[in-house]
Amino acid sequence: MLLRRFWRSRRGNFSLMLAVGVPAMLGAVAFATDVSTLMRAKSDLQNALDAANLASSHLGDAETTRTGAFNSYFQANIAGHGELSNAKATLTVDRGVNFVKTRATASADVNLNFAFLFGAEKHISVNASAVESNNQLEVVLVLDNTGSMAGARISALRTATKSLLDYLEAVKSPTRPVRASLVPFVTAVNVNGPEFDPAWIDMDGKSSTNGVNFPIVGGKRPNHMALFRQLGQKGGWNNTGWKGCVEARPGALNISDTPPDPSKPDTLFVPYFAPDDPDIAKKPSASYGNSSTGYNNSYLDDTIDNSKLNQNILGIDLSGLASGLVNALLSVDLKIIGKYVASTTRLITETGSTITIGPNRACPTPIIPLTDDFDKLRLAASQMSEWNGSGTNVSEGLAWGQRVLSPQPPYTDASPYKTAGVTKVVMLLTDGENVVYGASNTPQKSDYTSYGYLASGRFGSSNQTTAARNVDGWTKDVCTQLKNQGVQIYTMVLQSDTAANRSLYSACASDPTDYYAVEDPAKLPNVFQTIANKFSRLQLTN
Repeated sequence: MLLRRFWRSRRGNFSLMLAVGVPAMLGAVAFATDVSTLMRAKSDLQNALDAANLASSHLGDAETTRTGAFNSYFQANIAGHGELSNAKATLTVDRGVNFVKTRATASADVNLNFAFLFGAEKHISVNASAVESNNQLEVVLVLDNTGSMAGARISALRTATKSLLDYLEAVKSPTRPVRASLVPFVTAVNVNGPEFDPAWIDMDGKSSTNGVNFPIVGGKRPNHMALFRQLGQKGGWNNTGWKGCVEARPGALNISDTPPDPSKPDTLFVPYFAPDDPDIAKKPSASYGNSSTGYNNSYLDDTIDNSKLNQNILGIDLSGLASGLVNALLSVDLKIIGKYVASTTRLITETGSTITIGPNRACPTPIIPLTDDFDKLRLAASQMSEWNGSGTNVSEGLAWGQRVLSPQPPYTDASPYKTAGVTKVVMLLTDGENVVYGASNTPQKSDYTSYGYLASGRFGSSNQTTAARNVDGWTKDVCTQLKNQGVQIYTMVLQSDTAANRSLYSACASDPTDYYAVEDPAKLPNVFQTIANKFSRLQLTN
């Protein structure tokens, strides 16, 4: 009876179950802790090995330096991880002509509560590999300097460009040449910088597009360079000379890298000469604007100096012209020459400010061709400024970026395309869509551009929107030409991620992931750095 009650009694069952269960629960917790420790230990060992491998994978390192760096980084990163014991690491190096590949392995025992349960699993191993290429770099920065870049945008661009140049200078070495180029653009580019050669330029007015914005007088059109020489004579307007911008070449030559050849005049580059607008553009305050509809570039007094009509100027004999004809020339569509041989009294002067007037209107700072003189590049970057007028022509900037990267004239410093061990890169930035701008309510339909006036028909249309879309097509064509030559293209739009830009510049980039939409100008330096990392930085491969 008592025995039966004892077996049926349930008092104290909890204590009995606790006595039996606690050790099991503690064991489970300890086991879970061991599993967590094992996972953390493997992660810590991997991180230590990755850091050591990266530290020892630089091209310029001697083998003794490489081994020393590997060992010291591994030991420093493994210290403090008490769960690891008997940690060991080895490094192997595969050094080629244009690369260094490293592979490292590491192993360690993990201190566990129930090591006997894990057996061989308490001994862990990891591996890591890295590669750094010593490909030579030829990097061209094609950068929008139009008026809309004013303020925070141009400031951020200067900062980002300097940071990128600092980085590129840091990664160059005696075994890894690195060169860069700056191509600022508005509607045109300025070639009157380092390595400029007058042989590129149509000095004698032989190109089919030289002087097309002026009437034929004496059987020929005026030559742009002759006009600059006239303005630069003593007593001429502001002693104006040619600043260095050039027009687009005619036809398919506009976006090609066909070398300039004096025996083929259309392959030469015509000096950019923005004609004088009628005096009705002058305002009482003598200030000049950036109107989308009206004249923006009146810089000569239209009053005729009759004494000069009897002079043979610019190679054109005007003495036989009736005064009525001269007056007629002065009154039509800006297609005039009389102003340039008449009085040159100035009402205001060209100052080089962001709104400029004169024949060099909206002409940016010069191209700096490929160079490893990073001080020269930084100085040029610091001098970039925004330039109002004429619009945005990315195809013209890209075409000159291509000419910088091409081994043939006008610039000849670049390596041949697809040379083994040479990486060619174009980084393009713009802050808006291609646009033909200004003077839409005037006979010429636009401000003067690298294609002359919109009304001249060189854009393929006299409609501003249609002409801008044609420029989009040329932009895409230049990108295709570059990519076909193995050039890596990275595109950036600053506060202008429109559907049209997204479509154009993601297609223009080497890969859609190489298109960057930047909304905050302050983030531009980070984007430049991200792109630089893509084409030059040491990378872990696993």
